[in-house]
Formats: sequence, structure tokens, C-alpha cells
Amino acid sequence: MAIFAGLAIGVALGIWQDAALSALLMLSALPALLAGLFEDLGFCVSPLRRLAAAGVSALLAVLMLGAWVARADLPGLDLVMGIIPPAVLLTVALSGGFCHSTNLVDGMNGLATTVILSAAIGLMLLAHRADDTDLALLAGLLAAAMSGFLVLNWPFGTVFMGDAGSYGIGHVLIWIAILLAWRVPDIAVPALLLILFWPFADTFHSITRRVLRRAPVFEPDRMHLHQKIRRCIEIVLLGGTRRKLSNPLATLCLAPMVAMPVVAGVYLSHDSRAAWGALVVFGLLFAVTNVLVTRLACTRRRRYRGAPAPLTQAE
Repeated sequence: MAIFAGLAIGVALGIWQDAALSALLMLSALPALLAGLFEDLGFCVSPLRRLAAAGVSALLAVLMLGAWVARADLPGLDLVMGIIPPAVLLTVALSGGFCHSTNLVDGMNGLATTVILSAAIGLMLLAHRADDTDLALLAGLLAAAMSGFLVLNWPFGTVFMGDAGSYGIGHVLIWIAILLAWRVPDIAVPALLLILFWPFADTFHSITRRVLRRAPVFEPDRMHLHQKIRRCIEIVLLGGTRRKLSNPLATLCLAPMVAMPVVAGVYLSHDSRAAWGALVVFGLLFAVTNVLVTRLACTRRRRYRGAPAPLTQAE
């Protein structure tokens, strides 16, 4: 709530060419923000209900801002995206799914903050390059708010983002990207996906893994890449379950991996073909890293009293 309040104050005090744009975007985030807040307060809002609330926020953004994902920079898909109803439906699904994905990567001190901060900086650079002052300022405000939060969240986890933060801030972040694609036709859509890569990649990999194992898609587990890396650090380096140390170290290891797709997205922002190719490459690297980290943890597990078991589906 402090992050969102800081962002709202920045919106209220900022010098805007279109003051309504940022205000309406913040208002559209309220259903997702409140659903996450109720979950944080112990009202047991299920993942499906939080996902539905994020979808409502996305639909509100479409109606309030008059924007949606109208292109994909792929010949066949662009024909479908030129038809408003399926384009709006895809926009709602994409936005709601990203909010939920942001919540899923909020599992280590500073990790979700690093993901949001790096993406906000990437979007700010693209907006500044396109002379879109309003979106550049909004992305910059989000980056500033996340920087202040990072000081308290990493390495010791003094405060946490919570579901309210991940859903509300996730909505603002992806809609900055959607508005960039809507307002600046020269920006390649796959470049924006590269900037938002990590939450999407983590969720896609988790869904694929659960489908292949015939497990419920929405059933939580501890097999996300950040959890695997934390366990690998404990097994290979620390020799035990030293969570206070392995947690921030996992984020430190992941930070370069989070930043690389963002850098690629900024660099390839006007080359859609190369950006699509980079998406495929980073997707393969993400999948291979999952496999290698699991194998390393299982083969290098130290034999000490009370040793944690190898990584399994339950963990």
C-alpha cells in the first residue's frame, strides 16, 4: 500500500501533458489492488478470485483509457488482433495473467521488486526515446517507488509487498507497456514482452510442468526457479537450511538473469523479428536453467545430519 500511495502522490503532483491518463490508470487498478489487500488481511480470497479481479481491472482500463493490444507484430496474429472483440479479450487475459504472474514471482526478498524495477526502467527508456513524456514519467515514478521499497525488502525482508502490491503494481506495469504499444506504433510488441519476460516465463513454465505431470494448474508448489535456486544454494554452498542467507542470495543470483531480457528488449525495440527470436532464446534458456539447477542440487547434495531431501514436486 505504501508503494501504491507513493505512486499516487507522484501522479497527483506530477507535471503531465495528459493528467487524466495516469489518474485513470491508477483508478483501474483498484479491483486488483483490493482483492490482493483482502487476501493479505486474511479474508482468504482464492487465486481464481484474485485473477478475476485482475481481469476486471484490465477491462476497466480498456474502457477508461480506450486502449488495448491491437497488434502482435506477427502477420497471422495481427489479422485477429485487428478485430476489436478478440483483441480486447486477449488484452484482459494478458493483463490479468501478468498480475497473477507477478504475484507468483514474489517468493524471495527483493525478487519481485527487482523484476518490477528493471521492467519499469526499461519501459521508461522506451517511452523517453519515443518522446512520450507522460508514460516515461509514470514508469519513472514506479521505478522510484520500487527503489525505496527495495531498501527495506532486501536483503532482510523488513517489509513485504503482499498480494496487494503484486496485483496492483503488476497492473500498472503491464498497462504502461500496453499504452506504449498503443501510442507508439514503432515500438515492437515482442520487445515489450522481453521487458516483461520474467513473470510470463515463470508462469508459462509452471503451467507446462503441471500439465505434463497431470497436476492441477492452480495448485501451488515449490518448484519455481527462484525456489530451486534457493534450495541449490543451501545444498551446494551453505550445507544446510540457512534460509535467512539463502533467500537474499537467490535474488542476487537471479538479478542478472532478470535484467538481460530487459536490456535486450530496450536494444531491439524497433526490430520485431529479432525481438521474437530473442524471446525464443530466453525462453529456452529459462527452461534449460530449471533443469540444470535441479540436477546440480540433486547430484551435489552434501551428506550432513538432517540434510534436506532432493528437490521433488512437493518442494
